[in-house]
Amino acid sequence: MNNHNVQKDYVVEFWLLLVVVIWATNYPIAKYGLMGLNPFVFNSIRYIVATSVICFLFIRYFQWTPVDRSDMPKLFRAGIVASVIYQLFFIIGLSMTTAGNSAVLLSTSPLWTVFLNARLHKEKIRYQMWIGMVLSLSGIVMIIIGSGKKLEFGGNDILGDIISLIAAALWALNTTLQKPLLVKYPAPQFALIQFVIGAVGLSLIALPSAISIEWESIHWSYYFAAIVSGTLSIGIANLIWSHGIKKIGPGRTANFGNLIPVIAFIVSYFTLHEDLLIIQFIGAGVTILGVWVARK
Repeated sequence: MNNHNVQKDYVVEFWLLLVVVIWATNYPIAKYGLMGLNPFVFNSIRYIVATSVICFLFIRYFQWTPVDRSDMPKLFRAGIVASVIYQLFFIIGLSMTTAGNSAVLLSTSPLWTVFLNARLHKEKIRYQMWIGMVLSLSGIVMIIIGSGKKLEFGGNDILGDIISLIAAALWALNTTLQKPLLVKYPAPQFALIQFVIGAVGLSLIALPSAISIEWESIHWSYYFAAIVSGTLSIGIANLIWSHGIKKIGPGRTANFGNLIPVIAFIVSYFTLHEDLLIIQFIGAGVTILGVWVARK
């Protein structure tokens, strides 16, 4: 690899590190927004903002690729899973548990992807992956045990952990559904389609809650949290991430994701003053280590 290509890679990696920071800080930002806004309304605002940002960027910088009629049901299915069902589980889980727990549990999505690929595409699971899965499962158990110590068994925190874990599995399903479509369609166009589906679906779900809200009584900072989360975390960050996959490959890009739960856990602890126990810190480390081992 010549020096010019190395420099290009460094630039891409810098932007990917920026995305990691954006996604990691999104957990406490979203958690703060949920303190003042209904979860469904918060999610709807995020997606409306993100869709507006992507529409502007797409019209300005990209061109539309005609969509085959046979792919329309597949695009719709992928959009429903990624931008509606996953988002509902993500936001509900986050509203019920700590931002740190949510970040770590969602970081297990690559392990779920391995299982889905093995199931759907008959891919063999290597021994490193088995070791990584066992480690991550052990870490998850520690995190959930820690949540249970703060509340009675079956309380909101432990239920939020379980919902966040289901969200991780849904994200893995989303990854599996997207693969064949991203081969045919540019990532920005694919993202735009997904966001439009999400904005419409999540807005319809939020409508009953939105009607009953006293909008003027909500502090502006909660709206600001939703706007920042939608603009940066959903809109801009996803475009940069897709660009990274295109330039340096999915494997190298995905490795940056290992930093997200570490930063989110630390930032959430100091900014939100979340009551986290030592066993949860240890569990977070073991979970992240397991994901790293499985990806080797």
